[in-house]
Amino acid sequence: MAILTISRQFGGGAKAIALQVASELGYEYIDRATMFKDISAQGPRWGTYAKDFDEQYPNVWERNDWSFKAFVALIQSLIYDYAKRDKVIIAGTGATFLLKGVPHVLRIRIESSLEDRINRIQGDQVINENTARWIIEKVDADMSRSMYILYGRHWDDSREYDRVFNSSTEAQADIVDEIKKGLAAKEALRDQEVFNILDLRALAARVKASILTNPDFIVSYLDVTPREEGMPKYGLAVKGFVHEMDDASDIEVAVKEITGDMPVEFDIQFQMLPRFGHWDFK
Repeated sequence: MAILTISRQFGGGAKAIALQVASELGYEYIDRATMFKDISAQGPRWGTYAKDFDEQYPNVWERNDWSFKAFVALIQSLIYDYAKRDKVIIAGTGATFLLKGVPHVLRIRIESSLEDRINRIQGDQVINENTARWIIEKVDADMSRSMYILYGRHWDDSREYDRVFNSSTEAQADIVDEIKKGLAAKEALRDQEVFNILDLRALAARVKASILTNPDFIVSYLDVTPREEGMPKYGLAVKGFVHEMDDASDIEVAVKEITGDMPVEFDIQFQMLPRFGHWDFK
C-alpha cells in the first residue's frame, strides 16, 4: 500500500486525523514517541540522546558532535525501515523530506489557526492562554530550525508537500476523505522500480548508521548514497574522511558485510585528527 507522511504544527489536530486514517485503512501509526522508543532499544546512549532531542533543540555544539550525527543517522535508518513495512503513517521527524522522490509516498502537511491550536493545548493541559501561546511558538521555532539543519528545507513551504490541509477551515472527515483519495492515487504508482528506490535508500541509510554508531571508527564526514536512484546494479557510493590510517580499509570491510555482492564505490580519505575538538564518541 501507499505510505503517508505528515508534517504537523504543534496543536494542529494532525494526530486525530492520522489516527482516523489509520483506523479506516488498517495502517500503522508511527510518531516521534514510537521512533524514540525504538531507538532507545539500540542502547542506553541512544535513549539518552532521544530524550534530550525530544525535550530541547540541540545547540550548535551538539549538532556538530559526531555522536549526535550518529543519532540522526539512526533515526533516518529507522524511518526507511518503517516505510518498508508498508501501510504506515509516519508523523514528523523529517520523514516528509527523507522520503521525497519515492513515488508511492503521499506527503502532506496539516496546519491550523493559532487560536484553534491554543484551544487544543489548553484542552489537553491545564495552562493559561499565554503559556499555551509560548509553547506553540517555541515548538514551531525549534522544529523549523531542526528540519532546516537536517534537510535544508523549510517545513512551512507548501511546495514541499503533495497537499496542505487546514484543520481550522476544513472538517476532519473531509480531510480524511481527501487523504484516502490521495493514497489510492499513490497506490497506483507502485511497481518494482518504486520498491528498488526505497530498498536502495534504506540500505544506504543502514550502512551509514552502522558506520557512524561504531565506536571503533573516528569519522569527521560520511555520506552513503545510491549511485543511481532505484538501480541496485550500480550499488552505493561511500564517501568520507577518517582520522586513523586503518579505518578506511576497515570501513570497507564493514560496509561489504552489509551490502554483500552489491557493488560499492569507496572514496574514504585520511586526514590527521585536529589537535583541538570535541570527540566524545568512544
